[in-house]
Amino acid sequence: MLDKLAKHHVLWLQMLVNLGCNPVLAKDIVQDMYLRLYDLVKDESRIMYRDDVNRYYVYITLRNMYFSRLKKMNKNPEFDLLDKDIVDDDLYDEDENIAFDLLNTKIKDITKDWTVYDKRLFEIYFMQGISLRKISKETGIGLSSIHNSIQNYREIVRAELSEDLQDYFNKDYHKIK
Repeated sequence: MLDKLAKHHVLWLQMLVNLGCNPVLAKDIVQDMYLRLYDLVKDESRIMYRDDVNRYYVYITLRNMYFSRLKKMNKNPEFDLLDKDIVDDDLYDEDENIAFDLLNTKIKDITKDWTVYDKRLFEIYFMQGISLRKISKETGIGLSSIHNSIQNYREIVRAELSEDLQDYFNKDYHKIK
């Protein structure tokens, strides 16, 4: 199976670059994709289309791996310890920190009257960043039920904080009260 996948190595790299991935990271993700498919796909026919590799299947795998990597990188940004420009005033904007704390307080006020189930699910998904599938798998709650609950939470918070969120994203921190 790996030899069939490797025939299209340049195509896999190009797919990631077209998604906005830098070429160095694309090489890492493609290598991870080879390992993932080798470990997870025991029946080669699952990823075959006619006599060639199902390119759409591989594209979806690469896309998911890339966006997952981006999500992790955004949560845990990597800094070069030798970079002298690391201490930047923009990273430690006091107004932004105060606004962020105010938004968190407002979110806690919104969720204080929710049921224990709703509060916990909100915290697991939004605050801890655990995926819907993982929550479903670990709790035994149906994926569609969790998805619907998350959508409801999102709508409630957006309805209550729409102006404040807009101000925060526009960096108008002084408008958040």
